[in-house]
Amino acid sequence: MRDEIARPNIGYRYQRYMPVLLTIFFFIWINNLLGLIPIFPGGANVTGNILMTFVLSTIVLLVVNFSANKYYWKHIFMPDVPVWLYPIMIPVELIGVISKPFALMIRLYANISAGHIIVLSLISLIFIFKSMFIAPVSVAFVLFMDVLELLVAFLQAFIFTMLTALFIGTAVEDHHH
Repeated sequence: MRDEIARPNIGYRYQRYMPVLLTIFFFIWINNLLGLIPIFPGGANVTGNILMTFVLSTIVLLVVNFSANKYYWKHIFMPDVPVWLYPIMIPVELIGVISKPFALMIRLYANISAGHIIVLSLISLIFIFKSMFIAPVSVAFVLFMDVLELLVAFLQAFIFTMLTALFIGTAVEDHHH
């Protein structure tokens, strides 16, 4: 996590953000794995809930914006463009600030929900066709999807954390000419 995500994306100030990055990564990963277990306490599919991903992306929004330095805010409110473009550029930059965490929210929600919807659709084929010949095929595809979901569980936690580190890195980077 430190060598592959935080240090390359944030820079020399990465140690300050390691607790939040590790918390986000393991929270998403463990909840994704628990969502694959069909019996209690699993099966909740927490990250397949849009409100949970909204809370996670709001945390990222707050961390990024409260960590941002003056060059980040100068780029948003006083970009290096002619003054007559400010009425266009400032709203576009503010929309960009909000759309980054929104993209994180939608990406995590859609990818986790999609896998669960596919599994439910494959299981429902047994009941739709009402045939014993469809059941082994459906169960085989469900097992394949469950193995694929193990990969997706880790991958989505990794991507969410990497993009969070990237957003933090752009907010705290030093200004160079």
